[in-house]
Amino acid sequence: MALVSALIPTHNRADRVGGAIETVLNQTYDDVEAVVVCDGSTDGTEAVLDGYAADDRVRVRYNGENRGISYSFNRAADVADGDYYCILGDDDRWHPEKVERQLERMASLDDEYGVVYTGGVLTTESGLVSRRYRPTQRGEIYPEILRGFDLHPHSSHMIKRRDYEAVDGFDESFPRGVDWDMTVRLAKRCKFDYLPEVLTRRTSHDSNISDEPQQLEVGRLMWRKYRDEMVEHPEIARRFLATWYTAKARIELRHEGEHAAGIESAARAFRYRPTLHGAVWLALVLA
Repeated sequence: MALVSALIPTHNRADRVGGAIETVLNQTYDDVEAVVVCDGSTDGTEAVLDGYAADDRVRVRYNGENRGISYSFNRAADVADGDYYCILGDDDRWHPEKVERQLERMASLDDEYGVVYTGGVLTTESGLVSRRYRPTQRGEIYPEILRGFDLHPHSSHMIKRRDYEAVDGFDESFPRGVDWDMTVRLAKRCKFDYLPEVLTRRTSHDSNISDEPQQLEVGRLMWRKYRDEMVEHPEIARRFLATWYTAKARIELRHEGEHAAGIESAARAFRYRPTLHGAVWLALVLA
């Protein structure tokens, strides 16, 4: 049987990381391991992880200081023995059949496929569903993936070890947006497929790295890194910039004293992609 390794970075999530480990151990597919990297936690996470010391399916490593999510993912991969790597955020959870279903799909695909992801939901801490993720992209997703990352949730991704290693894992110089960057590099090497069923759950809370200013910074980082590739595909570049300036305008228009900048950003977004929806939105901004 193929071994599947769940890569789990964690930082100050003593109240959540145990649930991530349990979601791996409770899979219907037996040949799994949870590889946890404790990234300089100071909140008692270490004590939670010590509780799994007797379980040989759980392997734990400790960073002496906070090194970031990309470093921690890569360190977990270095320790892992699996033929497949599964990304897992410490506050995310899997359906018990997720790994088994993904392996079945992998076995049905040509060898050029390297990633299988799943449908999912985003829930509040009280368990209410606030968003549904419906997969749409499969096959060769490059260069379309440059336009924006919509293969959520990232914790649903199962990656062949050979492909993870071929792209040198996560870019440790990238401070955020590591899911998008990693997916772009994988998409240049292999094909993607998905299972439409909801097999992955994310939880939204105050410390999720997902608010608009940070996402704006992710776009800036991606443009800086992949600008030359985007320019080779003008329609993708235009859609990327239209989306980025629209997000920028929304932020600026909400802040007193930045209304003029917001109007300029909205106008730029419309120039890059002059759609009917964009025209209506720009008219409302200017009203």
